[in-house]
Amino acid sequence: MKLQSNGLKKEQKLKFPVKFDLKVIMTTQEKDQLNIDLLEPVLNNLNITFGKWTHKPSGKGTYTSYSVSVRILSQEILTQLYNDLKTVPGVKMAL
Repeated sequence: MKLQSNGLKKEQKLKFPVKFDLKVIMTTQEKDQLNIDLLEPVLNNLNITFGKWTHKPSGKGTYTSYSVSVRILSQEILTQLYNDLKTVPGVKMAL
């Protein structure tokens, strides 16, 4: 993955391992743990180390954003993570 800090600087390659806060926006369920229980197997299946989940409902309560600190070892795992998250019921977006 190549990142560009702005339109004027040279592209920089992402160096692995990388640690960042993963944010997943999902349809709100009655209990937040239900959505977390859908997300954690994706991380576990890819052997991704992660921290404690936080969550915040949208203004209207239709969606909830879930955030967790993750450590990704390679570009292949990062790509697979986003592909796998697309298959989780209720996921609208992952950042």
